[in-house]
Amino acid sequence: MAIFARMSKKTPVWLPEAREFCRKSGIKILGWGPDMLTVEAKSEDRAKEIASAFAPLGFMPIPNEDNAYAGLLDLSKNPEAIHAKIASIDISRRRWVEQIVPLIWAFVSLAALFADPHVNTVRYPYWVTLPIGLLAMVLFLREGGRIWGWRLEILPDQLRVRRYYRWSTIPWTQIHAVETRTRYVRGAGQTTVTLSLASSPPFRVGTFDDPFARILRDRLRKEIAERQRESK
Repeated sequence: MAIFARMSKKTPVWLPEAREFCRKSGIKILGWGPDMLTVEAKSEDRAKEIASAFAPLGFMPIPNEDNAYAGLLDLSKNPEAIHAKIASIDISRRRWVEQIVPLIWAFVSLAALFADPHVNTVRYPYWVTLPIGLLAMVLFLREGGRIWGWRLEILPDQLRVRRYYRWSTIPWTQIHAVETRTRYVRGAGQTTVTLSLASSPPFRVGTFDDPFARILRDRLRKEIAERQRESK
């Protein structure tokens, strides 16, 4: 799935021409944004054909292994803008959307444990509200540690990851690869980012929503590649 191919209020000047070209060429548009067009490719050979056909219009393919696996192709007239947007995303902490999840569980717990029965129009017995409140409190503590306790620091010679408020330090020379694995629950994808290490078992960086996990993976891979070039 393209991350930046989103509907925007302002139509890019190149979109009408691209739409007409796709209509005549039998290419299906799946999404677009200010600097990106996402089309259906289905196969690697088809993606190469589409990229070649779009080249005279000034579009260049944006490599993305997840889209390639899903049969999608990202194209852009301004690849530098796409790379700049990705680079500007803060991967040192989880997105704010995730950070409010523990607060929701805290609110549920407090509402169940300390609700004033004289205020509620529907009164539940204490033996019902107590287990709900305690369960919500457990989820608040677990999610708070998982989300608020996670941080990431990219340093010149090492990567530092904090999970459940405990820091781990990993030298870049020990990291061989960065892998992701996605699990879908009720239609929502949660992706785990894992580091393959030279002399230790795989290190689990964390589990995130799909777009953030892929950006984190690609940024870490870029950091590894840069350090490998520097060491040569």
